[in-house]
Amino acid sequence: MEKIERSSVPTVLMIEDHDDTACLVRFILERQGYMVKHAPDGWNAKRLTETTLPPDLVLLDISLPTVSGLEVLRAIRTTPEWQWIPVIVLTADTRIETMTEATNLGATEYLKKPFSQKHLLQTIELFIPCPHTPQNPAFGS
Repeated sequence: MEKIERSSVPTVLMIEDHDDTACLVRFILERQGYMVKHAPDGWNAKRLTETTLPPDLVLLDISLPTVSGLEVLRAIRTTPEWQWIPVIVLTADTRIETMTEATNLGATEYLKKPFSQKHLLQTIELFIPCPHTPQNPAFGS
């Protein structure tokens, strides 16, 4: 089993199948100083839960090819090293039943697409600090 070293920079695992959304989210987060890892589908995301140390936070789309986001969420919540990681669902699926199932499976927050950059960052910062702050010596003053 391949393990990765934990970085001092907060890491976000983004599970998103649409390239345009993935590029936008990566740009927003990396500009704030987060490290972003990307899984383009549910199969790759589930594999990461089995082979790597958990990130600091997961951004999870629900509508994914190969394995649904709800199945990925179930895998995250049943993997001991991953079970307490904040999972923010970021999806266009606004059906009440999907939101209820995601909540019941352990989603920490549920954000609807389209999203604003400000709301995305504020939600992430509820769970992990923004590394691009004056208190962080890696970024200077």
